[in-house]
Amino acid sequence: MTKKNGTITAKLFAVLIAVLILSAYTVDPSFANSAAQAQNEFNTATAGASSGATITVDQNITGGEPYTTNNVTLEWDPSQEESVTGYLLYYGNASSKYLPPIDVGLNTNYTINDLNTKQMWFFAVKAYDGEGNQSDYSNEVFKDQLVIGESSSTASTAMSFTHDPLALNEDFGVDTPGTDDSPRTSTLPENLNSGKIVAGTGPWVGNGGWIKTLTDNYFHDHWSRLGWPHYNTLQGESRIAKGDIDGDGKDEIIIGMGPVTGDETAPAGHFQVLDDNHQHLYWGQVNWGAYNEGNGEIWPACGDLDGDGKDEILIGLGRGGMGIVEVFSVTNNQLVHVTWIASSWDEYNLARGEVRPSSGDLNGDGKDDIVLGFGQVTDNPEIPGGTYEILTNLGQHMAWGEVSWNDYNQLNGESRPVIGDLDGDGTNEIVIGLGSGANGAFEIQGFNEEGNLTNQAWLETPWWQAYNDISGETRPAVGNLDNDSADELVIALGKGGGGWLHLFDDKESGYNHYISLQLWPEEYNMNNGASWIVIQE
Repeated sequence: MTKKNGTITAKLFAVLIAVLILSAYTVDPSFANSAAQAQNEFNTATAGASSGATITVDQNITGGEPYTTNNVTLEWDPSQEESVTGYLLYYGNASSKYLPPIDVGLNTNYTINDLNTKQMWFFAVKAYDGEGNQSDYSNEVFKDQLVIGESSSTASTAMSFTHDPLALNEDFGVDTPGTDDSPRTSTLPENLNSGKIVAGTGPWVGNGGWIKTLTDNYFHDHWSRLGWPHYNTLQGESRIAKGDIDGDGKDEIIIGMGPVTGDETAPAGHFQVLDDNHQHLYWGQVNWGAYNEGNGEIWPACGDLDGDGKDEILIGLGRGGMGIVEVFSVTNNQLVHVTWIASSWDEYNLARGEVRPSSGDLNGDGKDDIVLGFGQVTDNPEIPGGTYEILTNLGQHMAWGEVSWNDYNQLNGESRPVIGDLDGDGTNEIVIGLGSGANGAFEIQGFNEEGNLTNQAWLETPWWQAYNDISGETRPAVGNLDNDSADELVIALGKGGGGWLHLFDDKESGYNHYISLQLWPEEYNMNNGASWIVIQE
């Protein structure tokens, strides 16, 4: 390998000879395997080689979405360059836009399991050396090149190493949708190397299902996508939650879905579970057929209800759900039903029945308790009236809470609670996001020494009164972003929110507002702009 003016050049013959071994099957949607779509905007260079590779396949791809998958075995010619120490295998759902790569070492073949047969798949390889330098991409192989029962030869592709692999970051900037010139940032926290902000879109007809992950420094990291194209086209709302369901210390992502009018097949109570790298793990479904056919939307959350170090998945039901939450866990690498729990407020359950769960340890017993937020009942301002309910880890009633803003409670009264330790004292607080009419406000409550829930702070999103006048809805997330003892706050906006979210520090700083970020493409921001967010650790 020779070094010339800061670049390293080499001839690398890494041609992708893809052999697809398809095992198409259809399984119960509760435990279905399907690959989550993803696009990595770091990888924008194309392969530069015009020579093609041919994929051979031993049977037709069959089955219905989103539950039919296949395994893909890929092989490529080894590099003749002695300095090469391994290969990176890329794949994704769009040409030249891939998932984070799989490091296969010096192997020249690899099998990727459980790819959805109803999606496009594109494959390419890079080589790397011991100093971390990487080649360009090989020629790209994709699903449309499938030739049933036929094979042919391949050609070699020469590639060049560069000192610095291409890595394009998206800078969100600080421009606002308003007209004032007030600053959008203050001093950012140090050591931003703990949690990451992950966001899902609201309804986006024709192009939904997207999930966006930000880097530690709030730049764009990568795209993921719900692995159900039919639902993504119909609506694609991605209501996301996070939790460590396998006990490895890393959070998985759960994607819940919103209602779809006029189509009983979607969402039908389905939810998808991704691993901590946003690869598909499981499909789950609410075990209540009548609800799935009538509405089927869900509100996901996670919490360690039994104290075993692994989170359970809590699936709150939407309108018509009778205040019910279904609890799932992972057992023997399968997603299984654990139990049903429900709100004890019968009047609300009959009037609307939608519950938005959150989970965290509120009584100090080492097991996560459950907080249920309630939706608006438009023809009865007394329900829900700003009320939320706290249940023990076993689903038994513990306490009632209420938003301490009477005018809002009479106008709307819905709540979106989340739980976190904002002051670092080892005791969790409850952050209550509000619905339309909230003027961008959200409340922090906690238990006092007498065991009563009391107001600790009122905060509001900054600088955009036009949004607050129209909606003002706030959607909070809590998590640790800077490796100290206290959690930070991120507030996303609802419909009309322009894709903006706002980051606040913990209590010690007086909940200092750090930065405002705009997440989504202009088309979505202008037409909906809502986001669902979590802090993944």
